[in-house]
Amino acid sequence: MAAATVTNRLEVNDPTVEVVQLTVSDGETYVSKKFGTITGAIATGNSDVDADLNVTFSGGTATVNWAGQTDKLLTLVLYGRK
Repeated sequence: MAAATVTNRLEVNDPTVEVVQLTVSDGETYVSKKFGTITGAIATGNSDVDADLNVTFSGGTATVNWAGQTDKLLTLVLYGRK
Protein backbone atom coordinates (compact mmCIF):
# COMPACT_ATOMS: atom_id res chain seq x y z
CA MET A 1 0.00 0.00 0.00
CA ALA A 2 1.12 3.54 -0.70
CA ALA A 3 1.96 5.84 2.17
CA ALA A 4 0.02 9.04 2.82
CA THR A 5 1.96 12.31 2.76
CA VAL A 6 2.35 14.00 6.15
CA THR A 7 1.36 17.66 5.81
CA ASN A 8 1.59 18.67 9.47
CA ARG A 9 2.17 17.11 12.88
CA LEU A 10 0.19 18.68 15.68
CA GLU A 11 1.79 18.84 19.11
CA VAL A 12 -0.39 17.08 21.66
CA ASN A 13 0.58 17.00 25.32
CA ASP A 14 -0.91 13.55 25.87
CA PRO A 15 1.21 10.39 25.65
CA THR A 16 -1.76 8.34 24.41
CA VAL A 17 -2.71 10.61 21.46
CA GLU A 18 -1.07 11.40 18.10
CA VAL A 19 -2.56 13.91 15.64
CA VAL A 20 -1.38 14.38 12.06
CA GLN A 21 -2.70 16.10 8.98
CA LEU A 22 -2.21 14.07 5.81
CA THR A 23 -2.66 14.41 2.10
CA VAL A 24 -4.22 11.05 1.36
CA SER A 25 -5.82 8.99 -1.38
CA ASP A 26 -8.20 6.08 -0.87
CA GLY A 27 -6.38 3.06 0.60
CA GLU A 28 -3.19 4.85 1.65
CA THR A 29 -1.51 4.11 4.97
CA TYR A 30 0.14 6.00 7.79
CA VAL A 31 2.63 4.33 10.14
CA SER A 32 2.47 5.89 13.61
CA LYS A 33 5.63 7.65 14.79
CA LYS A 34 4.43 7.39 18.39
CA PHE A 35 2.75 4.00 18.82
CA GLY A 36 3.64 0.39 18.22
CA THR A 37 -0.01 -0.49 18.78
CA ILE A 38 -2.90 1.73 17.71
CA THR A 39 -5.96 1.14 19.91
CA GLY A 40 -8.34 3.63 18.29
CA ALA A 41 -8.51 6.05 15.36
CA ILE A 42 -10.64 8.91 14.08
CA ALA A 43 -10.33 10.39 10.58
CA THR A 44 -12.02 13.53 9.36
CA GLY A 45 -11.79 15.19 5.98
CA ASN A 46 -10.73 18.82 5.76
CA SER A 47 -12.75 19.51 2.62
CA ASP A 48 -16.37 19.17 1.59
CA VAL A 49 -16.36 15.72 -0.01
CA ASP A 50 -19.50 13.62 -0.16
CA ALA A 51 -17.82 10.20 0.10
CA ASP A 52 -17.66 7.45 2.71
CA LEU A 53 -14.63 7.78 4.99
CA ASN A 54 -13.24 5.42 7.62
CA VAL A 55 -9.92 4.37 9.07
CA THR A 56 -8.85 0.84 9.97
CA PHE A 57 -5.74 -0.08 11.94
CA SER A 58 -3.49 -3.00 12.69
CA GLY A 59 -0.42 -2.80 14.91
CA GLY A 60 1.06 0.65 14.34
CA THR A 61 -0.38 1.19 10.85
CA ALA A 62 -3.59 3.07 10.01
CA THR A 63 -5.27 2.67 6.60
CA VAL A 64 -7.56 5.42 5.30
CA ASN A 65 -10.51 4.23 3.20
CA TRP A 66 -12.07 7.22 1.46
CA ALA A 67 -14.35 6.04 -1.40
CA GLY A 68 -12.33 6.85 -4.52
CA GLN A 69 -10.80 10.12 -3.29
CA THR A 70 -7.37 11.30 -4.45
CA ASP A 71 -4.98 13.74 -2.73
CA LYS A 72 -7.40 15.15 -0.16
CA LEU A 73 -6.43 16.80 3.14
CA LEU A 74 -7.41 14.79 6.22
CA THR A 75 -6.83 15.00 9.97
CA LEU A 76 -6.04 11.69 11.68
CA VAL A 77 -6.30 11.26 15.46
CA LEU A 78 -4.71 8.10 16.83
CA TYR A 79 -4.91 6.58 20.29
CA GLY A 80 -2.42 3.95 21.32
CA ARG A 81 0.51 2.68 23.31
CA LYS A 82 4.20 2.12 22.70
